[in-house]
Amino acid sequence: MAKLLVTVSGGTVSSSVKDGLVKLEKQSPIASYLMQKAAETEFISPANYSSENARPEDYRDVLKAVSEACSKNRPDGIIILHGTDTMAYFAQLAARSLSHLGIPFVITGSKIPPDSEDTDAFKNIDFAVGQVTAGNSGVVFTTHEGAPAIIPAGKVTSPDIYGDYGTWPDSADIDFSSERYRKAAAAFFAAEKLHRIQVIAAAPTPGILDDGFDTVLIMCHHSGTADVKLVPKVRKWTAKGIRCFMAPVPRNSNIYESRAMLEQAGCKALPGMPPEGAWAEALIT
Repeated sequence: MAKLLVTVSGGTVSSSVKDGLVKLEKQSPIASYLMQKAAETEFISPANYSSENARPEDYRDVLKAVSEACSKNRPDGIIILHGTDTMAYFAQLAARSLSHLGIPFVITGSKIPPDSEDTDAFKNIDFAVGQVTAGNSGVVFTTHEGAPAIIPAGKVTSPDIYGDYGTWPDSADIDFSSERYRKAAAAFFAAEKLHRIQVIAAAPTPGILDDGFDTVLIMCHHSGTADVKLVPKVRKWTAKGIRCFMAPVPRNSNIYESRAMLEQAGCKALPGMPPEGAWAEALIT
C-alpha cells in the first residue's frame, strides 16, 4: 500500500446534509474511509471553503501547503479533495504548481454529499487512490453514466450541467514539470499579493473595469473580442505595464482580424489552453 498525502479543502465531498441543507463541515466525514486506503496517510487541511466562493488566495494556500508537506515527508501520491464547481480552475493551477514535484496527484470530489445514499464520493475516492497508486495524475470524477474517469489536470475544463468534466480538444502538450513552472510556483507561493485579473467575457459590449487590476484576460473564444472600446484600452493598459492575455485561441488556423487587432495592441494570445488554463497561466506567471 502507498503512502499518501491527503488534502481536505472543502466542497460537497466535505459536506453533510441536515434538514435538506448541504452544509460544509470542518472535517471531511470521509477521512476515516481514506485512512484505510494507504499504509500511511497524512492529512492536512490548510483551507476550508465552498468551491463556488473560492478565492485565488485559497487555492494558493492549499497548493503551498501540499508543496511544503511533500518537502518534509515525501509521499508516494497526493489526493486533494475539492469542491466541484471551480475544480477545473484549481486543477489547472495545480498542474502548474505541483507537477515539478514529480509526485502523482489526483484531485477529486463529489456531486452528492458522502452521507447521502446515492453519493459518488466513495467511488471517486476508490478510483482516485487506484490512479495515484498507478502513478497517474489528473481530475477524477464519476460520469453521468456512472463510470469513473480521469482527465489530465492541464487539459480539464469546467463541468457541464451534469457535473461531468471535459477535455479541451485543442490542448497543447505543455511540460508543466519544467524549470519555468517550478520557478513560477515558487514565486506564486512567496508572493505577498497575487495578480488581480480582470476577465472580459466574449459578449457584445463586454463589461470593462477601469482600475483595480494588474492583469487582463480576454475570453475571446477563437476570433478575438475587438470591441470598439477594448482595443484602445489594451494599448493604454500595456503601455502602463498591465499584462493582457487572450484565450482560448486555436493553435493552427487563420487569424481573425479582431484577434490581430488585439495582438497589435499588445495582447498576448495563449494558444492550446482552455479558459481555465489561461486563467491559471495569468495568475501564476
